[in-house]
Amino acid sequence: MNPSSPKYSYAQTDHGQMHLRIWGDQKGINIVCLHPMPYSGSYYDTFCQQLVSSTAYSAVALDFIGYGRSAMIDNPISIKEHAQASVACLEEMISAGIISDDISLMGFHTGSAVANEIAILYPEIVHQVIFVTYPYFEKSQRLELLRTLNKDSIGEDLNSLQESWDFTISKRPQGIPFNRAFSNFIEQLQNADRNWFGFDAMFNYPSEKRLTLIEHPVLMINDNSSLTEATIKANEMIKNSVYEELTDAQGGVFELNVDQIIQHVCAFLQSQCN
Repeated sequence: MNPSSPKYSYAQTDHGQMHLRIWGDQKGINIVCLHPMPYSGSYYDTFCQQLVSSTAYSAVALDFIGYGRSAMIDNPISIKEHAQASVACLEEMISAGIISDDISLMGFHTGSAVANEIAILYPEIVHQVIFVTYPYFEKSQRLELLRTLNKDSIGEDLNSLQESWDFTISKRPQGIPFNRAFSNFIEQLQNADRNWFGFDAMFNYPSEKRLTLIEHPVLMINDNSSLTEATIKANEMIKNSVYEELTDAQGGVFELNVDQIIQHVCAFLQSQCN
């Protein structure tokens, strides 16, 4: 397979079809990438392309139910349901011989919570877990975040797009190409009436209880963001973790800090083989 582009496929779940991007030759270690909501698996394109070009690893990037090219939903589903759908997708692909079963999970933001839940519910399918930041909130914080969650969609006035445009385009970290940022902006528009679904799932997820249950080796990668302290707290709750911090990380880490992330991932996975 050409390392510069993925193969696309679909699998059936209880919530409808799930779309995935398949990178590399799918022999040996396979890093399954779980995206932040409200984006899709394309969020990992730069990472996956560089990973399979520079290492012997393969990768799979899922589109969660409700996002990307996966089935749409009318109401939020839980982190547990996202985990169940993701595993149904992976098991179908493994059974068909399409992807490697030597799976390590990688999550970013909300994707980290889904990775955590997969590892708890389906420990046999996972070997290692990688969190690139973790949105950890205590119960009182989660309740307040749910209370103030903005569920508004796009209005008829172009001004309703301004906040998303500024966050994704105008105020994007220096070094992120316009076309990459614009792709993320389009994904926000595609999910405009459902952007809040992922936040609802995350704020209803009791990380304070679930993080203590993961038994797998964990690599926790932190950056410099609004989740820096939350990630440190999450790491303190995990039984068996390796903690690393990115240097010069000012946002857009899966575009601007890919080399560092791959370096930490490779060192961690190699240490688990010794």
